[in-house]
Amino acid sequence: MIDGKPPILDFGDGVRVPCDKDAFLTLWEGPKYWLTLGAGRSHYANQAQGQSVKYAKAAMKLLLMTLAFAPGRLEHVDGSGWRLKSRDIQDFVKGDVDLPGNPFWPGTDAFMGFGSADAPALGSLGFGALSSSGIAGGQDLLTGSSIYVDAFSAYVVFKRDVTLDDVRARAHVLPGG
Repeated sequence: MIDGKPPILDFGDGVRVPCDKDAFLTLWEGPKYWLTLGAGRSHYANQAQGQSVKYAKAAMKLLLMTLAFAPGRLEHVDGSGWRLKSRDIQDFVKGDVDLPGNPFWPGTDAFMGFGSADAPALGSLGFGALSSSGIAGGQDLLTGSSIYVDAFSAYVVFKRDVTLDDVRARAHVLPGG
């Protein structure tokens, strides 16, 4: 972590991810891997985490297909990232591609946090956590209530497993994509 506004998650190999909303819908490219981030929100920590993985994987597919088929639609951003020039979701190459990637959690509680202004930290979901009414015990956390948990994850695809040529060969691109 590099302190600052926003803090930067430095992977030590040229990839430097700002810990703010600009980190999302960006394809981060290291020398040996591709990385995307996803976020999820739910009353339940496991459901929020599942959503974050789903969105990180979807971002990986859209961005890798766009980089492979229409690289002119992307711009290179500081920290070794690729993002849509237009910021218009219609400019992604649409379709599907099977990727041998895996989710991981890059210390998200340290840089983006598990929780928001109205959500507890993920680590506080045990006994003694405060409920939405402010009462110790955390019963609302088990049943769902007005408390939300925000979760963040990354999705990683190693370049040894998938190249842009592989994406071109494997992808099922929708017409007009």
